[in-house]
Amino acid sequence: MPAPYPEERATTGGLPLLEYLRSHRCLIILDDVQTIFSSQQLAGNYQPGYENYGPFFKQLTESSHNSCLILLSWEKPREIATLGGENRPCKSLQLKGLGPEAQEIFREKGLGEPEKWSELIDLYRGNPLWLNIVATMIQDLFGGSVSEFLSYDTLFLGDLESLLHQQCDRLTASEQQAMGWLASTPEPADISKIPENLQLSRAELLNVMQSLGRRSLVETVQQNGRSHFTIAPVIREYITNKK
Repeated sequence: MPAPYPEERATTGGLPLLEYLRSHRCLIILDDVQTIFSSQQLAGNYQPGYENYGPFFKQLTESSHNSCLILLSWEKPREIATLGGENRPCKSLQLKGLGPEAQEIFREKGLGEPEKWSELIDLYRGNPLWLNIVATMIQDLFGGSVSEFLSYDTLFLGDLESLLHQQCDRLTASEQQAMGWLASTPEPADISKIPENLQLSRAELLNVMQSLGRRSLVETVQQNGRSHFTIAPVIREYITNKK
């Protein structure tokens, strides 16, 4: 977890931080940035004691300097979301899952039936951590038989459940409502058509969907020129099991 950023006048080697970054070529990497944000609030609200990260990110983005800041996070800071753009110095990269390269994970784990591996990769969205966990589970419980694992009617989560709990437990009540709706909708959902059982106004739903997108929990699909929203099968299974 990044340490609390005390004040904008923080120094490095006796120089104000921004001046130091202007006069030296530095690479700063902050990992697990989502841990500085509050739970049960929409994405991007800082925990007490971490609020100065917002002006810090904004200042680094808008100022001229010779350095680079890389943030690794499940949750995108609002400043980055607002100031980023194709032709701007601040850019966001949504890390995509592995494709055929993920098969190496299955080879190392000793799984059989390579013709079934692509189905596993798709179900778990190529997420290397998820695939490592699931490959270990298939080896432990099914003797490495992918087809036996896939024959179950439900998607078995195993050790993935605790990881998903960490992420989903941060959601607001409104976000949980929206995730329950998406989990019960087999096809990508059109947010212009709010179901009656979803007790959110259109403005609330838009805020919630934007927040879930910044948390990397929803996927956007283009259908007939409109954006529709869905969730990964693993997350759908987790939300469904919680009901």
